[in-house]
Amino acid sequence: MRREPRSIAIYFLARLLNNRQRQNVFTEHPHFVALSFRDRRLVVELVQGVLRNISRFDYSLSKLSNIQLTKVDELVLWILRLGLYEIEFLRIPQHATLHQAVKLCHKFGKTSAGGYVNGILRSFLRQPPELPQGNSETAMAVRFSHPVWLVRRYLARYGIELTERFLHRNNQPPLSFLWVNTFRTNLKDFCEKLTIDGIKYKLHTQLSNCLSLDASNFVQHPLYKSGHCFFMDPASQGIAYLREFEKFEILGDFCCAPGGKSFLLASQKKSAAKLFCCDFSLARLAEARRRSKQYNVPDLSFVNIDLRESLPFHSVFDFVLLDVPCSGLGTIRTHPDIRWRVRESDLDSHHAMQVILLENGFSALKEGAELIYSTCSTEPEENELVVEEFLASTKGASLLGNFHRTFPEFDVGEGFFAARIRKN
Repeated sequence: MRREPRSIAIYFLARLLNNRQRQNVFTEHPHFVALSFRDRRLVVELVQGVLRNISRFDYSLSKLSNIQLTKVDELVLWILRLGLYEIEFLRIPQHATLHQAVKLCHKFGKTSAGGYVNGILRSFLRQPPELPQGNSETAMAVRFSHPVWLVRRYLARYGIELTERFLHRNNQPPLSFLWVNTFRTNLKDFCEKLTIDGIKYKLHTQLSNCLSLDASNFVQHPLYKSGHCFFMDPASQGIAYLREFEKFEILGDFCCAPGGKSFLLASQKKSAAKLFCCDFSLARLAEARRRSKQYNVPDLSFVNIDLRESLPFHSVFDFVLLDVPCSGLGTIRTHPDIRWRVRESDLDSHHAMQVILLENGFSALKEGAELIYSTCSTEPEENELVVEEFLASTKGASLLGNFHRTFPEFDVGEGFFAARIRKN
């Protein structure tokens, strides 16, 4: 498996959803790291491509197979899905795809399934099943490969046309954006170095120190390795620019890990101001601290707190950023596995936790201070309904301005929500 991109892709796919782990856990796997750059790109392409199209592929397979898919061996099913992805979306010769699919059966000890896999893929090549048409939630869930429950919600909120655009966009590979690390360089010098190296880039029209580029191998570039920049979605960056911070003396990022927004806040605060970076996970907090050293971000205080419990401080902060744990349903474009991980029932449990986090975060504010509540979710239970429930039950809390959303009318980044709340 060590030098076989398809084998590694199947290995990842078979574990990614079952283990409820994120893809970055697997891209740190030694077998993946040992691959050439070209083969690593192929693995990522195969894994993300298959995850984006599971419902679509399973619909086709159910029409072609004489065995119910629930009775097909899981590894064999992943091999079939990967084969369909190569046939439909990649410029790989058909005979090579068929050969590799059968070869994968042998590699994973499923030799007896080789003929079945070969027959299914050949049948698809001869006559692909027609996907269901129309605008019903089930038809759109198959065509755009999203859970029916999520499509139903989009249709109810956005209507057919906007839902279709949203689903289509979720299936497109994300653009690569950087934040230029102002603690090590400045935007002008950074861009000049890109130009010298022949790297094309495009500045974000609204966010300072943010640009997009062809990042196919930029992680190997000296500017990246030396900490002069890091990847961060522009919608996520935008949360750290919803407020000016020059007048604040004591700031807190209460769910800070892995630290990106903290670093953007630090780049805007006045030098004498204190920024407390807090998280309940010691491991994630340690990672945020490590990154702060890598990026040369000064004067950060790291504090391990469990925001689900009463805080050890009260009414001391001029500003708090509360980017709470959530379903992540606004990041389906970057993390296609999320659509299959999250259940509709999860939203209520997230909501209950998020209300508690907001209540405890708000208690840390001084009178006249401000909190930004944010998520990377598209769903009201985690967004508007959390804020509305909190405001209805909390004396002295008021909403500043309108809710901030980067969906469904599309920003170039992911789907983020934010609300500015003042303590009167």
